[in-house]
Amino acid sequence: MTWVSSLPISPEIVLAAENTSDWIEVWRLDISPIWHVTHEGIPVIHHQAENRNWLPEWHPYPGETIKVNVTRPASVHGKSLTIDRSSLNIIPGSRMTESVLEFTIRSSQGAQHTIMLPPDANLDSVHINNVVEPIRQEGRRVTLPVNPGKHDFKIRWRLPEGLKNYYISQEVDLGLDSVNHNIHLELPKNQWVLLTAGPRLGPAVLYWGIVIVVLIVSAILGFIKLTPLRFWHWALLGIGLSQVHITFALIVVGWLLMFGLRKSLPEQTSNFVFNFTQILYAFLTIIALAVLFYAVQQGLLGKPDMQIAGNGSTAYNLKWYQDQVQETLPRVWVLSVPLTVYRVLMLLWALWLAYSVLNWLKWTWKQYSIGGYWRKPEKKKQNEKLKAERGKDKE
Repeated sequence: MTWVSSLPISPEIVLAAENTSDWIEVWRLDISPIWHVTHEGIPVIHHQAENRNWLPEWHPYPGETIKVNVTRPASVHGKSLTIDRSSLNIIPGSRMTESVLEFTIRSSQGAQHTIMLPPDANLDSVHINNVVEPIRQEGRRVTLPVNPGKHDFKIRWRLPEGLKNYYISQEVDLGLDSVNHNIHLELPKNQWVLLTAGPRLGPAVLYWGIVIVVLIVSAILGFIKLTPLRFWHWALLGIGLSQVHITFALIVVGWLLMFGLRKSLPEQTSNFVFNFTQILYAFLTIIALAVLFYAVQQGLLGKPDMQIAGNGSTAYNLKWYQDQVQETLPRVWVLSVPLTVYRVLMLLWALWLAYSVLNWLKWTWKQYSIGGYWRKPEKKKQNEKLKAERGKDKE
C-alpha cells in the first residue's frame, strides 16, 4: 500500500511508531537546505545516503517516538554582486592618454552597475564577455547591465592629456569594493624614469641606493691621499660609471690606486720584477682607458639603467598590485624627464671626464717614471762587467 501526503509547516513534528507488530516502520528525513532541523528521541541509524549530504534514518520499535524541531535560519545581509579581479592599463602619449579597465563580476541576481570614469574621459568602447555593447557615457557615469552569473567587462576610454614630468593616474570609481587589482603603466621609450610610487607591491627605482653607496665610497676614497682625486672627483667618476658593470668601475678605481702606490716600489727591486711591474702598469692603463671610453659610449648612445624592479616591472612597464581595494581605485605617480636630459648630462660628464683624464695621465706618467722607465736585464750587466774585467787583465 502506498500513499502520498503532506504535513503543514510547523516548528515541531512528532513521529510515533504504531504499537503493532503487523508492519515495520522506517523513517527518513530529507531536509531542504533552507531549513535547520534538530531531533530528540531514539538515535539515528544512518546519517547519510548515497549522493546526499545528510539524510537521517530511524528504525523505530513499536511505540517509540521522535520529536523534530524545524527552524528556518534568518537571512544574513550581504552583497549580491562581487568583483573578483580588476586591472587598469594606462598608456600615456604625448597629447593623449589611453586607458583600459578590465574586471570580472559575479552576481546572484540581475541588476545594473555604474562605473565612474575620470573627469574629461571620453568612452571608446565597452565589451561584455568579448562582445561589443552599445553603451553610452552619461557624464562620468557608465551604467553596465549585469545578469546572474560570472561576466567579464572591458572598458576603454581616452583622456585629452598626455604624459607630464610628474604624472599621476586619474581617479576611477569601480562602484564596489574589490580584490586582486593590477595597475599597468606603459611609458614611452623617450622618457627617463626617476621615481615611482603607488601600492606597496610595485616597482622601485633602486638606482638611488647605488648613488648613496657611491657617495659613501667616494667619501672614503677622498680621505686617501694616494691620488690627486678628491671626494667630488670620485663621486662624479662613480656616478658616471654606475651605468656600466661594477667590474669596470673597480678596474678604473684600481688603476688610480695602483699608480698611487707606484712610488712605494722599493729601489732594491730586481730588474726583472721592476720591468714586469712597468709592463703591468702599462697594460692596466690601456684597460682603464678602454673602460672609460666604453662608459662614455654607453652614456651617450645607450639608455639609462635605473635598476627598476618589483612585481615584474621593467624600465618602461611599471606594474602594481593590491589585494584589496575600495570603490575608488588606487592611484600611482611617476616622476620622469625626457631622455634628452640624460643625454645632455652624460655629455657634460664626458667632457669633464676627458679634461680630468688628461690631468690624471700627466700624474700617472710622473708616477710611472719614478725610478726610471726601464732597467736593463741583469745578465747583460754581468756580461759587461766580465768584458770590462777581461779588458783590464789584457792591459
